[in-house]
Amino acid sequence: MNYNLNLNAIDLYPEIMNIYGDRGNMLYFKYRASLYGITVNIGSCSIGEKFDTDKTDIMFIGGGQDSEQALIYKDFITNKKNALKDAKDAGKIMLSICGGYQLLLNYYKTLDNKIIEGISIFDGYTAAEPKKPRLTGNIASAFKDKIIVGFENHSGRTYLSESQQNFGKVLFGFGNNGVDKTEGAISNNFYGTYMHGSILPKNFQFCDIIIDTAVKNKYKIALNEIIKKNNINIDNNFEINARKDIRDLKKIINRTI
Repeated sequence: MNYNLNLNAIDLYPEIMNIYGDRGNMLYFKYRASLYGITVNIGSCSIGEKFDTDKTDIMFIGGGQDSEQALIYKDFITNKKNALKDAKDAGKIMLSICGGYQLLLNYYKTLDNKIIEGISIFDGYTAAEPKKPRLTGNIASAFKDKIIVGFENHSGRTYLSESQQNFGKVLFGFGNNGVDKTEGAISNNFYGTYMHGSILPKNFQFCDIIIDTAVKNKYKIALNEIIKKNNINIDNNFEINARKDIRDLKKIINRTI
């Protein structure tokens, strides 16, 4: 049985929030979905534009430095905030990276103690702490029974509330703040993380989890059902071998959680 499935993805501020090639996440999502016979239609939504939550299945926002965040901030609050909150409540999916992740928290405290309000998708805040070293390097964290890997490079430190679920427990690297071993945050099907890399090409199993959620949301079909009925067999050796070659993480990647 061949399913005729398609998903609609929106890339927020692709020409601005794309530090370290975070747009690779959306491109890999499209590629990975195509291996299962699923078509992904990619749209963009930038300054002065809005998107239709009902017609969107997944949203992406990449990282950016303080200047890029400042450039999009007014539009993000005015034109994107309510749509993203509605999307989260509806069970839609979002992957937010680094600076994009910070915008989804309660607030960001600047060097001069100015509070920049976020949209409170995640319950926590980020603080600039200039006397502490930048958090940079390869990172690995435990997410369910998976080991997620990536590259982090951030000066802001994020602190989650006790009730806020994190995206993973740090096994190597720094994560949200370099102290409490948390990495990222999850709320419903919204994910926030400091992992560049890009994260999805380095973690095909996590990408499959997102694809599975998307087709369940839209078509009430599990990805495993699509694989079984269409007799799909994907060769993941390229992705697996690429992970094995990440310096610093070779011992951790093969660990069983």
